[in-house]
Amino acid sequence: MTRSARNLLLASALAVAAGGAAIAFGAPAGIPGEWVWRPNEVPVSLLPAVVPGLALVLVAAALARPGRWGALRPAGRAAWLGALIACLFAFQCALLTAVGHPLAGPGAVIASPSATTYFSVSFDIQNPRAWIGGYAARMPDLPYHARTHPPGLLLMFYAVRRAAAALIPRPGPFLQAAARDYNDTFGLGLSASDSAAAIASAFLIALIGALALAPIYLLARRLAGVDADSCAVALAAGIPAVAVLGASPDLIVLTVAASTLALAYHGYRAGSAPAAFLAGVMLALGLFLTFGLLGLVAWLTLWALIGLRGSQHRGVALRRIAAGGVAGAAGFFLFYVVLTLATGYQPIAVAREALFAHRGVTTVEASRTYWKWLLGNPLEAAFFAGAPLVLAALWGVRTLRNSPEHGRLRAFLVAWLATVALLDLSGTVRGEVGRIWAFLFWPAALAAAPWASSQPRRGVIVAALVFLEVWQAILMRGYLTMYSIL
Repeated sequence: MTRSARNLLLASALAVAAGGAAIAFGAPAGIPGEWVWRPNEVPVSLLPAVVPGLALVLVAAALARPGRWGALRPAGRAAWLGALIACLFAFQCALLTAVGHPLAGPGAVIASPSATTYFSVSFDIQNPRAWIGGYAARMPDLPYHARTHPPGLLLMFYAVRRAAAALIPRPGPFLQAAARDYNDTFGLGLSASDSAAAIASAFLIALIGALALAPIYLLARRLAGVDADSCAVALAAGIPAVAVLGASPDLIVLTVAASTLALAYHGYRAGSAPAAFLAGVMLALGLFLTFGLLGLVAWLTLWALIGLRGSQHRGVALRRIAAGGVAGAAGFFLFYVVLTLATGYQPIAVAREALFAHRGVTTVEASRTYWKWLLGNPLEAAFFAGAPLVLAALWGVRTLRNSPEHGRLRAFLVAWLATVALLDLSGTVRGEVGRIWAFLFWPAALAAAPWASSQPRRGVIVAALVFLEVWQAILMRGYLTMYSIL
């Protein structure tokens, strides 16, 4: 193992140990007096998380083993990628079930009105078509989370509740007991099937978040190349935020964002109008879930401009970008045209109301200081992305800078960093970026991958980094309250 690799692993281990000790001894994670992640005060059973965590490490080691990945057929790569997704999902589930009853605990995250209000507000939906059509007018009277977001997540929970009611006509004693617990704790009027929907929603969100590894891999393969792509997806699988925030709808945003970028780049490289069209539809779907994905529009724009500037064949690149942009815009607008004609939805009115409400709550009601969060947000983002991953990305800077074949990857990463900087400077998010910016963390894995893949013992190095990421996730789950449900 090279000295550089040993230094990275030592620095990563020290960073994880220091961060774990800080939260264990009650150091505030956030800005005291404005917003902090609360210390965990309830018993947590973390031993079951060790098994899927180690399985994740072993699969990561197999993916990064020298000479193995490039020799696999596409079916073999798909199988190993599926195994990585399964291990991540199992790890998420183990962390989700670490508090309270193994099954009722995750549902409490969804049902709790103090965590988010999407599930509880979904009970007001009687006629989905009429609800969507009149959503802009309803927004001022909705609770905070629903008031600052489009209706996509509300409709998702409504759909899961309807499916649970249809599939479970006679709920058993467990679901009836879970409903009583939820109602006593949160003052809700949940039926037994609603409690089943809350539990199922938590695991469904975790699964959708784990599936983000597929588009991340596809994009890494095109940008970083063979071998580096397996290192990238292995490192991305260990991101602590994805593991500990398994029931957060922000993981759906992660998968939508990664899918949009992968489709957009495939459309550009292959000259595929259908892929670009689907990227536009995916972006429209994302903005139907959250307006936080407006940052993705900036990311795509900056990526196109930076890539065009560095292209040796600007004429060809410009034509491809223009063609892809037209196809993507067609998919985007068609989504909203169909939605508007079918339901009467008013996307511009909803966006105006949501963004205005978000600005008022963040800067007026919460009174959070701009400059404090300007400095604090990047630190929290780096912590939730994982100290080992961030350090590995920094280690990879020299390889990227001195490597002519990684020009496309450099353009992508520069656009990503510029987007993160613009979001931070905008002041639109002040606190809890470990959750809200979860869709922005994985490019660090692509930044680290070329360096990692160039190491003679890359399988051991990647496995060690993923092990440290898993260790950090377990420490975070043990000492911080990820959701305000208790």
